[in-house]
Amino acid sequence: MNIAYFDPLNRAWNRMTDILFHPFDLAKWLVIGFAAWLAGLADGGGGGGRAFGVDPNDFPSRHNISQGLDEIGNQFLEHALLLPFILTAGLLLLVFILALVWVSSRAKFIFLDNVVQNRAAIVDPWSSYSAQGNSLFLWRLGFGVLVFLTLGVVLLLFIGPAAGFSIGGGFRGLSIAAMALAGVLVLIIGLGASYVSLFLEAFIIPIMYKYRLSTTEAWRYFLPWLKSHSLQFVVYGPFVLLLFMVFAIVFAIACLLTCCVLALPYVGTVLMLPIIMTYRILSLEFLAQFDPGFDLFADVVTDEVVDEIIE
Repeated sequence: MNIAYFDPLNRAWNRMTDILFHPFDLAKWLVIGFAAWLAGLADGGGGGGRAFGVDPNDFPSRHNISQGLDEIGNQFLEHALLLPFILTAGLLLLVFILALVWVSSRAKFIFLDNVVQNRAAIVDPWSSYSAQGNSLFLWRLGFGVLVFLTLGVVLLLFIGPAAGFSIGGGFRGLSIAAMALAGVLVLIIGLGASYVSLFLEAFIIPIMYKYRLSTTEAWRYFLPWLKSHSLQFVVYGPFVLLLFMVFAIVFAIACLLTCCVLALPYVGTVLMLPIIMTYRILSLEFLAQFDPGFDLFADVVTDEVVDEIIE
């Protein structure tokens, strides 16, 4: 099977121009842009830190650790009265984040529906794909908790002992080795989580949309294809990364030329909608190469086909 990468990109661009420019409709553009903005509410990046250049002399001594714990205890006692407010603020922040993830999960099907059906609608796909959106929200929530707990276990198993090794001068080599191993494991976990997130967005959501499946059922349907064509799907990751790097450069230049107007919420999404829509269609065109059943632009499938997939 000959799987192409740039041909789906070319077809995605052509479909985007048909949707947005043939004919051009400002109201339609604004509505689809709003759907795309909602869909991307919970999507974001992380930060970084020092990964190299570790100096063994930087590891704390027993005296410094004891002094640091005493300082933490004193600070806690001084700010104990603020603890209820801090906990309330943290709870409100958690609720806000969960609400964003839920709205984003529902909106991903709205945006996809607008692209596939070539229409500007919010209310109808919001209700029509409520079950799929809620399933996606719960799956994303569970996956996020799983990744968080896995990283926590790695930190407890390696970073904690590394801090203990660093107290004794003779064990600083073990401390560095433990931290290096923890770094490798974190990198592997991060890479795996990135691929899961990529496949979820690019392939699982379209499968859920077409066959009206839950997230777990869509993964069950997709995994045999991933197993039999693993190389093609894995290469899709660096291909998307390359496209993202090009987009980041174009976005940075455009922000400078427009005085950061593109960085404004919703406004930037509307202005960048051709690129955002092209990227959304790219995964649909790429997935359709493997089997006609993956083609979202083909006729609607029957209930018998859906039952066969679930079984």
